[in-house]
Amino acid sequence: MPAEIRKARASDVDDLAAIEKAVFASDRISRRSFRQLIERETAEMLVAESDSRIAGYAVVLFRKGSGVARLYSIAIGPFFGGIGIGRQLLAAAEEAAFEHDRMLLRLEVREDNLRAIRVYEQGGYRKIGREPGYYEDGATALRYEKTLRGEIPVATKVPFYQQTCEFTCGPCCLMMAMANFDAAFVPDPVMEIRLWREATTVFMMSGPGGCEPFGLAVSGYESGLAAEIYVSFYGALFLQSVRSEDKRRVMELAQVDFRRRAEQYGIPVNYRPFALDDVRSAIAEGKLVLVLISGFLMFGKKVPHWVLAIGDDGDHILIHDPWVEDERQETILDAANIPVPYGIFMNMAQFGRDGLRAAITLGKRDTQ
Repeated sequence: MPAEIRKARASDVDDLAAIEKAVFASDRISRRSFRQLIERETAEMLVAESDSRIAGYAVVLFRKGSGVARLYSIAIGPFFGGIGIGRQLLAAAEEAAFEHDRMLLRLEVREDNLRAIRVYEQGGYRKIGREPGYYEDGATALRYEKTLRGEIPVATKVPFYQQTCEFTCGPCCLMMAMANFDAAFVPDPVMEIRLWREATTVFMMSGPGGCEPFGLAVSGYESGLAAEIYVSFYGALFLQSVRSEDKRRVMELAQVDFRRRAEQYGIPVNYRPFALDDVRSAIAEGKLVLVLISGFLMFGKKVPHWVLAIGDDGDHILIHDPWVEDERQETILDAANIPVPYGIFMNMAQFGRDGLRAAITLGKRDTQ
């Protein structure tokens, strides 16, 4: 390796300041700020040391309670460019973020820094935004992010299927489960819409809508899966923002129908918030778990969204997220087998002011 990566020490401040002065004409980190970053609990200050000299540094910031880390700054000394130290520091920053239980690493880069942009894009970062006038000299910043995996590969035995409509996340998770338990089943857009039609409760007055747990469980049961429901309160769901009385009435009646059919099929229902141990136990038994989350952390929108919990490594719940954000240059590599730290998983697995928790365990049903 071109350099040794280690945590910065107070004795490194002069060298760090010299690199800062040589590399940046503005927006420089001061000596005082370097000292604070080295001591700060919510920061990781890394340096690259080559031939007993500080060749570069990277600073990663961690907001408490967040699943996201930020690459605050990264710089390579003027005599150490072009030998791979930048990529080495970037990899170390990603590892530090993952070890702090972060799902994503985000950064800003000058729009005219084409060399750095190329490094980030080749390293799997996707552009998520543009901020004019971000830097002191008025330059524009581009925002990038990367899904962190540690040693967890993308490949998994559970098939992945990308949703083709904004409102079919639940049915797509069902299809992934169906394909997992039946090797002959191949998901496709026709089945995606069919399952959505069978499971949705939203009246088509203002466009198509999503699915609630009883409809998905009933649809999964009718497709050959064993299902068990966890829901944190009894009654019709997702009505808080529905102002039309006609629409509320249709949604309530549809959900009454699903609850009656779930009872008819003998689908177990637990009227309580599911716990992490419920998800882990189901996965340990070879089942998959369809989980309702808020989409805010995954793609920045406070909307109900279904993901499929497919694994458990002792620290993370691994999920398939059927939504791939094409506009943010995401691919299946960003959405399949995502490791979500336990605490973050439970924080994101709730929706709305009431903190609705809903999940459906899915397994192979004996149809004999």
